[in-house]
Amino acid sequence: MSQENSPENKTRLRDMKIFQNPGLKLISIFLAVILWLIVMNVDDYSMTKTIKGIPVEQLNGSAIENMGKVYDVVNGKTVDIVVKGPRSVVDSLTADNFYASADLSEVSVTNSVQIKVVPRDTRVMNNLDITYVNNTMNLTIEDKIKKDISIRAVAEGQPAEGYALGTVSVSPNIIQVSGPQSIVSKVTEVRAVVNVSGKDQNVESRVTPRCMNAYGEALSSDSLQLSLEEVKVTAKIFPTKEIPIRVSVTGTPKTDYVVTDVNYTPQTIVVAGAQQILDGVSAIEVNDIGVDDASESFEINRELDSYLPDGIYLADSNKEVAVSLTMERKQEKEIEITAEDVEMRGASDDLVYELVVSGVYKIRLKGLAAELAEVTKESLGIYLNVEGKEPGKVDVSPSYQKPNGVTVNMVGRMTLYVTEKAEPPTEENTGEPGENPGGNTGEGSEGGTSTSGVPGETGGQQDTP
Repeated sequence: MSQENSPENKTRLRDMKIFQNPGLKLISIFLAVILWLIVMNVDDYSMTKTIKGIPVEQLNGSAIENMGKVYDVVNGKTVDIVVKGPRSVVDSLTADNFYASADLSEVSVTNSVQIKVVPRDTRVMNNLDITYVNNTMNLTIEDKIKKDISIRAVAEGQPAEGYALGTVSVSPNIIQVSGPQSIVSKVTEVRAVVNVSGKDQNVESRVTPRCMNAYGEALSSDSLQLSLEEVKVTAKIFPTKEIPIRVSVTGTPKTDYVVTDVNYTPQTIVVAGAQQILDGVSAIEVNDIGVDDASESFEINRELDSYLPDGIYLADSNKEVAVSLTMERKQEKEIEITAEDVEMRGASDDLVYELVVSGVYKIRLKGLAAELAEVTKESLGIYLNVEGKEPGKVDVSPSYQKPNGVTVNMVGRMTLYVTEKAEPPTEENTGEPGENPGGNTGEGSEGGTSTSGVPGETGGQQDTP
């Protein structure tokens, strides 16, 4: 018998503690396993979590487009779910851990599609219970239309000081917009914007065109498609110059009316252009303010663009000139004169001159009130040039210093009598006392109207009152 199987060794093994009470030891192991399972279940309990905003991928959209239709997602671009599972799995889940899709080829008659959500890690799929908050994507499906729209180039910002924006152009200038009829019909303008802030030379840039509605708001619908992704915008930047504005009137006002004042604002304007063209511009001439048959003061605005030379552009906040014209009617004034008011000029020492006024002799004046107020007998300097007059009688009209802006008419009858001076009495001349040979007869002149003048003198028209 070997030593290992000897009775002594068996007795020794039975005496070791590890082999004592084997039943109790088995029960302890079983209880430990049960306790471990209980602890694990308590620590990794089942929980629920709401996960929001999972993006939904749209599949097979071509199935709708192949029918000549376009679609737009009304709601359902994202989906919310509630997941249930072990805390160790659920607690760390986010929207990135899930994939959501909607197969548009399965669209219903109500234009809705079911959304499906699966975990991206398939290993946790069996441990999760997924409930949808809303798993429906709703669509609008319309006919697809195309529309050609002109592109408007727009500059943003202000160029450098002393420079201004000239023309802004875009190439190409027409673009095709396609998409749902309800959205394309809202597009009133396609805009291409370039930034010119602080620039002192021409700007050329490629920009993405934007669709705008009637309110100037950008339309950002994903269903709108443009035939061009980019267009080229060119902005001209020119030096500036401040020049005066000159306003003048044309035409003839109504009879007896005069333009007395022309006021306008602004008096100067800032323009821009190529330097060689700018150097040749000294003023803007607004010369077409018509006053034909006008009898009342009036105001009028003129757009300055139409008066600019070619190659010159407005670089001012004022785009118009406001013109105010004052009209005034001519007034009338009469001045009565007598023979004593008329100065005789050029008289001969051998002749006697007598000026006789028949009735009332008037000077009729017509002009603006302010100008008439300055006209008097003295300012007119009324005189009669008698140089070269022969003896006899003649109807005459006196001359005067013509007042500025005033018309003068002589109304009445004025007669000049010219006689030779009587010689002093001598022994050979024994005429009767009181006789005046060759003297003034004293006869009155016949009535009537005549006009006479001496070359180089200003005479008025004489009318019978």
